[in-house]
Amino acid sequence: MSLSTARIMLVDDHPIVREGYRRLIERRPGYAVVAEAADAGEAYRLYRETTPDIVVMDLTLPGPGGIEATRHIRQWDGAARILIFTMHQGSAFALKAFEAGASGYVTKSSDPAELVQAIEAILAGRRAMSPDIAQEIAEERVEGREGHHHHHH
Repeated sequence: MSLSTARIMLVDDHPIVREGYRRLIERRPGYAVVAEAADAGEAYRLYRETTPDIVVMDLTLPGPGGIEATRHIRQWDGAARILIFTMHQGSAFALKAFEAGASGYVTKSSDPAELVQAIEAILAGRRAMSPDIAQEIAEERVEGREGHHHHHH
């Protein structure tokens, strides 16, 4: 393995889904999936064992969810980079994930290229959001601001 290899951990409770992401991610040169976990406890344990460069994590896990898992991993390693990749659409979930310490949030309805681009962005030290979520957060902020103006009348 060269030094430039990005080591990735997948956390999703569906093996077939993980298999799909693994193929998608490993198609890109320099990306290697080094661990796969099916739940929050396993994710935490494997994170400590393998210290991956980035974690791709679903929110819906048996037992504690992805937000809890994110928080737990970040408590152990404040520099952990975690990308939430989930069916959940909604800025509320995304904001909760960022509060817990996630670096990115991509919905599973996004184009597969979005996932790889998000991984790339996070590895480069940026935050990443799929366009649907970014738009939703922006719209809510705008509506929120307009809402505040009404109070002045």
